Amino acid sequence: MAEVIPVSIKSKKSMQVHISVVIAVLFIFAAFLLSGFNQNAVLPYFFGFFFGFTLQRSRFCFAGCFRDIFLIRNTSLTRALLLAVALTSAGFIAVNFLPGGLQKLESAGKIFPVGVHTVAGGLIFGFGMVIAGSCVSGCLSRMGEGYIMQWYTFAGLLAGSALGAWNLGWWHEFSIRQSAAVFLPYVLGWPAAVLLHFLLIVFFYLLALRLGGEVNNIGSPKRKINIAHALFTKKWSYTTGAVMLAAGNTLLFRFWGHPWSITSGLTNLSGWVSCRVGLSPLSWAYFSWLSRCGSETFLYHPILYLALAMVVGSLFSSLLNSEFRLRRPKNTRYILSALIGGLLMGYSSRIVLGCNIGAFLSGTSSLSLHGWVFGLSLLPGAALGGKFLIRYLID
Repeated sequence: MAEVIPVSIKSKKSMQVHISVVIAVLFIFAAFLLSGFNQNAVLPYFFGFFFGFTLQRSRFCFAGCFRDIFLIRNTSLTRALLLAVALTSAGFIAVNFLPGGLQKLESAGKIFPVGVHTVAGGLIFGFGMVIAGSCVSGCLSRMGEGYIMQWYTFAGLLAGSALGAWNLGWWHEFSIRQSAAVFLPYVLGWPAAVLLHFLLIVFFYLLALRLGGEVNNIGSPKRKINIAHALFTKKWSYTTGAVMLAAGNTLLFRFWGHPWSITSGLTNLSGWVSCRVGLSPLSWAYFSWLSRCGSETFLYHPILYLALAMVVGSLFSSLLNSEFRLRRPKNTRYILSALIGGLLMGYSSRIVLGCNIGAFLSGTSSLSLHGWVFGLSLLPGAALGGKFLIRYLID
């Protein structure tokens, strides 16, 4: 016998679907306005929508990829992340060798100096993302789903980014200036570098498989990829999410010339806010190359619009699935944890020049040593964050 669904529930779901159509129309209209302000931001703007949509639909959580290893001994997300790294790496390498292509990894990839600052930044970021309940990409995605706690995380991210931009000069003198940016193919040659890179991915995948085993994840019990019907499928598997994120990152690199990143845009937003409240961000090391404290200076950064579009993409996906609802933090402890976690992530992202998107996913996939060092440094930070979470936050 069929279950009778109350009319009020049906009408609420129908309303959310209708609102999603309005959101899509407004998003496209905003793209036309953006093209008049900064044409170079339009393509990353649309890719940001895609990334936000994918993260919400697949429940792909980069913080969970590291946190769940220690908290619940589940490595489903960890293995999906390693798949994303493998596929993105293959995509980046293919783009690098396309005949006539201008997107070369050594110049356009995420290749940053690796040193003490990389390890320190990874430890801080790993701890921060666990106590905040999400990383930077997860924060943006959950903001779109209605998680109020992540708006506090976002506020912490902006404050931490401003603090990191101000303090970057100290880290530059202490570690960054003496550290080399290691592009593995330059050190080992392309064949050896690619072989080592994929052997590392396989090794960590098998290790994750041994640690966590085959555990069904709540996001996708079937664990199948069905791209043809993905738009109309309510929940994607982590595997589907990994494939879609890797494809999006590769296409962004191919057609825009830069891989996926987030925090540089948010840091520029924090610089603009700093100007508005009377601070002098142009005297900070991160912004010292800028000439004036105006909106056309800070708000011109294209990655800012990629980041904001991720919120809209997630909002559209959650409304389309009739899943959007406001979710309030349980208590003040969670609000404080979100603020502090966001502050730590924002600060550390300036130290390592990225988060677990720009510094880890796009960094490792660019065959940069700093990506691997940052990723491994996230693990002890996440483990410590998990202990803090259990002791002080979870009732």
